[in-house]
Amino acid sequence: MRLMSEPERIEIQHVLVSFKETQVAADRTKEEAETLAAQVLERAKGGDDFTALVREFSDDPVHEEDPSPGVYKMINAGVDGMDFGQVISELNGRAAEKEAELTKKIEEGDLSVDDAQVVMQDFVEELQADAAKRQADTPHPRKAMVAAFGDVGFSLEAGEVGLAVFDDEKSPFGWHIIKRLS
Repeated sequence: MRLMSEPERIEIQHVLVSFKETQVAADRTKEEAETLAAQVLERAKGGDDFTALVREFSDDPVHEEDPSPGVYKMINAGVDGMDFGQVISELNGRAAEKEAELTKKIEEGDLSVDDAQVVMQDFVEELQADAAKRQADTPHPRKAMVAAFGDVGFSLEAGEVGLAVFDDEKSPFGWHIIKRLS
């Protein structure tokens, strides 16, 4: 449920600081992660270049060629519009169609199973690249993100930095240092 004071859409950038016992399985203890998150938050609030902080400290994948790593657009609950969940559904549909096409070719003797697997793997890699490109431009539904991520992101003003603290339910990947871009 969207609160009236919250915006419909936001764009944020974040640094994920994780630890060994999470799904991300970073190479640090929970205590070390908490300390590092506090240090990164302090630097971000002190005006350090946020993109540089993402590149140096984030445990989310950061690609060298990405000019704005860690950026997400989010759409609030109850707001209509295309979201990243719909993009994923579309890509999954394309994958299912390709699989059906290849299965038919195998059954008709026009393609070997090994060749079909290679073709499908190449197709999946293309879909993953498409998803990665579209991720930056298509908002993610708030409900699809961990709760603390949206709670903090939507509470910030543009340019403000906040912290989503580790919580087994609301922020299970670790600490998120979040800067609202717009």
